[in-house]
Amino acid sequence: MTGIGTELLGVVAVGVGMAALLYALLHAARKAGLTLAPWLLPAGIGLSMVAYSVWNDYAWYPRAVDRLPQGAEVLLVGRDSQPWAPWTYLAPVEVRFAALDPAQIVQESDGTRRVPIMLVERRGQTVLVPQDFDCAGGRVRPARGDWTPAAEGDPAFAAVCPRQSEADHG
Repeated sequence: MTGIGTELLGVVAVGVGMAALLYALLHAARKAGLTLAPWLLPAGIGLSMVAYSVWNDYAWYPRAVDRLPQGAEVLLVGRDSQPWAPWTYLAPVEVRFAALDPAQIVQESDGTRRVPIMLVERRGQTVLVPQDFDCAGGRVRPARGDWTPAAEGDPAFAAVCPRQSEADHG
């Protein structure tokens, strides 16, 4: 199970665990002679499920980066705000990123370099997109695309061609 199914299972597990804990605490409070509001059990369960969901949204990116191969570099991070989570308008949540593993850079016979760029998306499959770099010519070629000049500050070009990037922009 992956993606949203795992997240839903986690939310339900947190709810069941909190229900058991709160039920035991409320039962102990009643045994001690305290009268507590009947809405505390469902409110506590709901609050714990929402809190877990928010934590899981913000903890996804660091967990995903930790699973990258050692030495891999994050190139770009995509953040998003969602209407069903209004707090994300104040602190957008990371939902996607691009990364590359320098150990995967292959020097081709024509002097270019090829490396798979990892496109990682929350609730989506990771896609590996091969990209070619002409370090001497300052050009890049996406998969099945044409050569184009490397954009100023292109993080992938800077990672694959560090000396050329420094010479052009340093």
